[in-house]
Amino acid sequence: MTSPRHALPLAFVPLRTAHLAGKKAAGVKEVVSAGALAITSGKLVACDALMQPERDPFVRPLPAGTYPVYLYVARSGSAIGFAELRLRDTAVARFEMATIPGQDAATLGERESFVYPVGTGLGSFADAAAIQRLRAADAALQAAEAGANYYDSRLRDELARHGGLWTDHRPNPGAADNVIVFRSGDGDGNYPTWFGLDDAGEVACVVTSFRVFKEPETPEDKLRKVAEVFAPLIAAIERDIGATLKARGFAGPEAVYKVKSDEGELKLTYARDGLCFEVQAWSRGPYLGSAHFRWTRVRTTLDVGNEHRKAGVPLALESAHAVGDRAYDHSANIGATYAEHWDALERAVLHYLPVKPTKPKKN
Repeated sequence: MTSPRHALPLAFVPLRTAHLAGKKAAGVKEVVSAGALAITSGKLVACDALMQPERDPFVRPLPAGTYPVYLYVARSGSAIGFAELRLRDTAVARFEMATIPGQDAATLGERESFVYPVGTGLGSFADAAAIQRLRAADAALQAAEAGANYYDSRLRDELARHGGLWTDHRPNPGAADNVIVFRSGDGDGNYPTWFGLDDAGEVACVVTSFRVFKEPETPEDKLRKVAEVFAPLIAAIERDIGATLKARGFAGPEAVYKVKSDEGELKLTYARDGLCFEVQAWSRGPYLGSAHFRWTRVRTTLDVGNEHRKAGVPLALESAHAVGDRAYDHSANIGATYAEHWDALERAVLHYLPVKPTKPKKN
């Protein structure tokens, strides 16, 4: 599945897949069948129909037809987490942000989404024609009875017949179109909607997230967290020894990250003529675990803290390893020592890891 920068309802995919297979996904209390929505004009609206019935329909049209609506109720809290309008039983290959006129998904930042506001604790799916009928019915009610409330007069009892979760509301009982109204997660808020497209590019479903089910972390999310954990260490190394290395002709640093479950690894490298100064660090969750400093050339390594013995330089280090916050102190100690005793230390390093001169290319 492609991954644009803006938010995606990735938690919805396994829930829908399980429902299509006749199974219940983890974390789901039940999937409620909330009637069928009639699409007559091809223009779908998702909104709080009592608060914003004037909301524009989505730009992408839908084929006319009658489609089932499913509500995914979370086991924890018994709130509706997703509302799905299902057009096809085909698998979702990718998501497209549902937009109304004037919105462009390309302008969204990382993890951002377009939303509709909810102020009555209710969301809905409706054809644009049905929303217009609801507005007309509400206006007629207000004209007939000053101060009348559409929720109390029309929706309260309908919702109660379905446990307060949903209702198949018909603003004009004689018309074919309807509004499927449902509780919006934990209540009021701002909620996004997407089109789920199958491999053929056809709309398989339309889904609104009420932010109840926790979204899984993407590989990009995990990598970003790992980089954030190591950022202070890299800054300390750059400050305390990076400048010294660069002054001696080393290029870098080149940072390579690896993500393993809730753990992360960093390999930070400064290089000159095949000789590398490396920092390897490990983290668990949001915490730095340890850091290890060494020289390398091809497959030969020399731990920092060993070369000083050959050079007769008293390094201010207890060990080549540093744990937790001591990793920052460790890099500072290395930087101070190398800046003061560089020539002797470099001779010792090159004694263990000699650098072969590059042969000139033949013309």
